[in-house]
Amino acid sequence: MVCFCLLVMLIVVEVIAGWRCNLQGNIPAPAPPSKDRQTLVAGIKGYSRPEDDAYLSLPEWYIVWSYQEKADFQKANLPSAFPYFAAVRQYWGNYCCISRLTSGKYAFNFGEHVMLVVIGTSFSAEYTLKGVYEKTIGRISEWTSGRQFTEEDIYSNKVASDYAEFVHVRPFYEFQFARHVKGLWTVNPIWGAHPLRKWERRVFLTADYTIEAFYCWLIEKATHLSYGYESDQTYAWIDTVDSSLDRIPHVKIVKPVGQHAYIIEAPRYQPFTDVALSLTLQGTHFVEIAGNSSITISTLAPDSTSEEIQMAQPLFSLPLLTRPGWRRIVLRCDVPELGSALRDLIWSRETAKGVEVEHVYDY
Repeated sequence: MVCFCLLVMLIVVEVIAGWRCNLQGNIPAPAPPSKDRQTLVAGIKGYSRPEDDAYLSLPEWYIVWSYQEKADFQKANLPSAFPYFAAVRQYWGNYCCISRLTSGKYAFNFGEHVMLVVIGTSFSAEYTLKGVYEKTIGRISEWTSGRQFTEEDIYSNKVASDYAEFVHVRPFYEFQFARHVKGLWTVNPIWGAHPLRKWERRVFLTADYTIEAFYCWLIEKATHLSYGYESDQTYAWIDTVDSSLDRIPHVKIVKPVGQHAYIIEAPRYQPFTDVALSLTLQGTHFVEIAGNSSITISTLAPDSTSEEIQMAQPLFSLPLLTRPGWRRIVLRCDVPELGSALRDLIWSRETAKGVEVEHVYDY
């Protein structure tokens, strides 16, 4: 019954989100792995990861970017002004684009799609409820304080920043919201300026952090039961490597596979982007990443940017909700061309064209 309900929800989401899908490109069918390469990597446990994760991880990372955007926004703005509802629409638009891109190219990954619908639904519920509250009761509370920050506002902004930083490197459900419920009441003085705002924030944030703590606990249990414990390391096959490889933090040589060619172990998630950029600046060439030949990159760029990256193909883009005039652009390239694409992007940044490499999606 649960599976049936999830399937119905998935179909409904596909149909509704399709209205907001604005693709600019397509992706090729996956290439079969080379038998010679399969022989060389035999015995390296966890070497390969599903290639469609390069695309299916995009909606999940959108939630990370939204939390970061919200944390940055609240450093100088009160929370009622944040575009909660637009962020919900963008999540489903992102999911729709990825669903349409992978359809017919990869076998339908039911588990991943269900996961994206589940976390998307919880993200939508969180932002919708917060949006309704902050734009009504929260806005009245802000008015009573003369739109000034209270200690509780400053505390919640710090928690939001810590959370945004945390989810760049670890799964969101590992964040200790329960600890921040205690901190809310012990760190901040009970009485002070703007008491109505102070106590409204205390009650709201206590409920918010408590619900978040319970939800994280629930998702952590469900994730470990379904998928076990995910490794926080990935493998990459690289060549044209110079002798300074050992200077790149968190990179470990696993196996030499030719002259100046190695299989390395590197951290996943956001740190992988830093590793990829460091290797690129050394002139390293990527052969495979996690056993795959296709990868995605997201960049941040002004709307006025029209320069094309020769080795990367734009798939779709979304406006940055709190940064007018800027967009998040999702690109695809072959893994052997990743270094060239990143060099072009770095050159664009250094020539004041404003393009920023946000993330290399490492499956």
